Amino acid sequence: MEAVLLLAGYGSRLDRQDIPHKSMLPFGEETLLSRHLTCLNELSIERAHLVLGHNKEAVKDYAQSLNLDLPIHFIDNPVYRTTGNTLSMVMGFRESQGDVLIMDGDVLYPRSVFIDYVRGSQPTSFALTAGDIDNEEAAKVLLKPDGRIHAFITKRHLTQEEKNGFQFGGEAIGFFRLSAGDVKKFVELYDSNEAEYEKVLWEIPFTDFAETVDLNGWTVSQSGCFEIDTQAEYDHALAYFGKHREIYG
Repeated sequence: MEAVLLLAGYGSRLDRQDIPHKSMLPFGEETLLSRHLTCLNELSIERAHLVLGHNKEAVKDYAQSLNLDLPIHFIDNPVYRTTGNTLSMVMGFRESQGDVLIMDGDVLYPRSVFIDYVRGSQPTSFALTAGDIDNEEAAKVLLKPDGRIHAFITKRHLTQEEKNGFQFGGEAIGFFRLSAGDVKKFVELYDSNEAEYEKVLWEIPFTDFAETVDLNGWTVSQSGCFEIDTQAEYDHALAYFGKHREIYG
């Protein structure tokens, strides 16, 4: 299995001028990025593709300074300011072989939660945490009657029809897997809809993908997973981390 880390974004809502990239937000003696890479190293991932944009040289230098055995391949996304993370993801897919693990760079999780997911889940699947159905920002997951994923809804509220017609599966927290075959199918879908998909978040094309491909959910029962887009979210995650250091490994 290979991994694709989505690290191109600017992180404008976080607005931290004291660090070169939001993936370098500190948690104890580590950062988000060092946690990601050391977990992948422990899992013996064959190769990690880091898709970079904002302050790419600083991110490269930092990743290399960790001196891990993990093979790392850097991919430059020069249009990250005008495109969504779907393009970055597909750039990683084009360089990958076999099954792929995809990770948003701005997620904090207990180490055991992530490792258990990678070792125990089946491709194709998405890690889901308990979420607030009325959280406009969250990547809310709607499930079909058989439990497979119907749609991802983000940056808007659910309609009443969506609430009535589907089961709420929680929030897609930002790490998921695709089988080698589904990676190929997704790239084909992207190429057929590039003008639409290159500017959007990955949740939008995956909703279309779910019409023809089985997308499974993996429920994370343990608390402690956070997506960090703002300073308030970082403060909240850091406070939780400080009170529950034992679960983060």
